[in-house]
Amino acid sequence: MELKHILKDIPYLKLDVDINHTLLIKECHDISNKYELKPYESNHWFVKNKYKKAWEGICLASSDGKLFTDLSEIKEETSEYKDTEIKDIAPYTYQVVDKLNGGRPDTRVRLMGINPEKSLVWHSHVQEHNQPLNIITVQIPIIVPKGFEYCVVDWREFKWYKRYWKPERFKTLERFELDEGNAYYFNSYHYHNVYNNHKSTKRLSLMLYLDLNNKFVQSVIRKSLKI
Repeated sequence: MELKHILKDIPYLKLDVDINHTLLIKECHDISNKYELKPYESNHWFVKNKYKKAWEGICLASSDGKLFTDLSEIKEETSEYKDTEIKDIAPYTYQVVDKLNGGRPDTRVRLMGINPEKSLVWHSHVQEHNQPLNIITVQIPIIVPKGFEYCVVDWREFKWYKRYWKPERFKTLERFELDEGNAYYFNSYHYHNVYNNHKSTKRLSLMLYLDLNNKFVQSVIRKSLKI
């Protein structure tokens, strides 16, 4: 079975990649001290205000090499992502990305924050935002407050009117925490949401997209799946 079909039914998978969490935290602070993260600008009116208050980020690799270009839903993927100026102050973070995609500049990379006591809405990158099935979402949690939850629901259970449902209302719900300093495949084929239940701490995570057509990416996934 092809990897893309194996992965679409797995809520998340820890990737077998060594990461120096201490260095990631240092560079995350360096980025935050020099730049202000910008609110996510959704193209969808029904979540625009919610996302402005809940979600923010900055690009480490974007479609044009600028810091805030890709902080919205992107209709078409490109193979020509460019590193932003953040590479000058966060070289190790880029090394981590290279460990996942083999050093090829073909992935969008963003540092994303979820503000305290905020969540997103249930959404699917593949079902709703045209993310190709061969493009997978990877999360590297850097700062995760206690009680932060990742939630995934089987796409077949979701209906449009369940967009704002609480997690416990779904029968196929998978809810879990991800450890800081590890890389994870995170299922964006199914519908998913995140919840920052902490009163004062922002979650910061590196978010990137890997292409399963990349032989190096395939080897990372197969090693992590132990197949």
